[in-house]
Amino acid sequence: MAPEDTQSAGPTDYDIFFRLKELRDENPELGYRAAHAALQAEEAFAKVSLKKVQTIFRDVKESPDSNAKHYVPPPPAAPRPKITEEVEVTVKRPDTSLKFGMVIDSAVGASGGHVLNEVKPTGALEVWNKENADNTILKGDVLLAVNGETTFDGMMGELKSKLEATIRVRRVREAPPMVLDSAEAEKEKAAWEERRARVTAALIPGLKKIIESEFGPGAGEKIGRVEEMYKMVGRNEVFESEGEHGKRYAPGYIAGLEPIKPFHRPQDHSWCAELRTHWKAIRKELRASTDESLWCAGAYASSNEAYGKDWKILPVLTEDKWQDEARFKITTQVLKSLPGVKPFEAFFARMPPRTEILPHSDNLSYVLTSHLALELEEGKCSITVGNETKHWKEGEMIMLDTTFIHSTKNESSKPRYVLVFRFWHPQLTEEERRAIHVSHAILAAAKSGK
Repeated sequence: MAPEDTQSAGPTDYDIFFRLKELRDENPELGYRAAHAALQAEEAFAKVSLKKVQTIFRDVKESPDSNAKHYVPPPPAAPRPKITEEVEVTVKRPDTSLKFGMVIDSAVGASGGHVLNEVKPTGALEVWNKENADNTILKGDVLLAVNGETTFDGMMGELKSKLEATIRVRRVREAPPMVLDSAEAEKEKAAWEERRARVTAALIPGLKKIIESEFGPGAGEKIGRVEEMYKMVGRNEVFESEGEHGKRYAPGYIAGLEPIKPFHRPQDHSWCAELRTHWKAIRKELRASTDESLWCAGAYASSNEAYGKDWKILPVLTEDKWQDEARFKITTQVLKSLPGVKPFEAFFARMPPRTEILPHSDNLSYVLTSHLALELEEGKCSITVGNETKHWKEGEMIMLDTTFIHSTKNESSKPRYVLVFRFWHPQLTEEERRAIHVSHAILAAAKSGK
């Protein structure tokens, strides 16, 4: 069976460069789209992609001489990493006249099992491979068991006599390419665009009246930092800074909140130790929630579909509501009882294997974020905040200021699960926290047209 990446010979980058050079010499006003259209009419270049033309055309325009001997095509993409996995498949045949069609090495391999030396083109396994192109068993894979038999003689006996063979193999395959996910950045950007459109001169006076009615006369004068934030929002101004720890970006910015660091120390927050003691019980509740319908997109559907449709969350506390206290009884009780912290949002987050979330800001300086790592492949799941990078470890916590530009990677072959617990910045006053909370409700109502 031919490798999937086998291609027929086509024009080299040099060939494309020189042909584009000729076309541009004939018509100096020629653009790359018109050049691509011209190449499509020529058999030798008909399969050259628009993206390829655009890349090389840029070099053509910048070429200082006609023979372009300086031109060096970009290097080929680095080979994708290999992953080793064990899979189990069931292959059936109508009767014993049709062989399974496997030639198996009788010697035990260095890591156990028996190497599959050949897949016969007329056998039942090859028929199965053609029907299951995304899960094929190929030459070089290692047979570990057939119908539970692990010895060579036992496996051969099953293959000779049975009509159905459940085959367990160990195989090495090329890892799928990294999938980039900018869903969170798109989510927050769209949310703040909508909020800004709703900010009016009446918002702050209205907030002051509400705060004074709840906290007493004069309390409205204690939300000056909130007033300044919404004045900036109304002027379409965004707080940005860049220093030794990296870049910050915050449309929702309350001045004076400290410390200004990408990562905060969980040990400085006593409730973190309490939360960590329950991590296995919380993970157990997560593992019991296997129903895929419970998981939802972690951002607006359009951006999530475009950049990472499998990045999903399982809500615990969202939109000021504990979502499923019966299902997440322990998780909810623990979060509700944590001393000295005001919950803002909580959810389980699933990051698919071999994916990235692109650098972005969560936009709000008055909310801090903590991650309790529940299930992942340690050493291969990382988060970079500002200029610092940390790796998640099961049962441990990471706390971060997500106004710093941050990104994540899951370079493993399994999903990464964490409990995301976002909380109000502890240096907000009660009046400020209440004013921001009320403003969210007012803006949300305005957005929905209520």
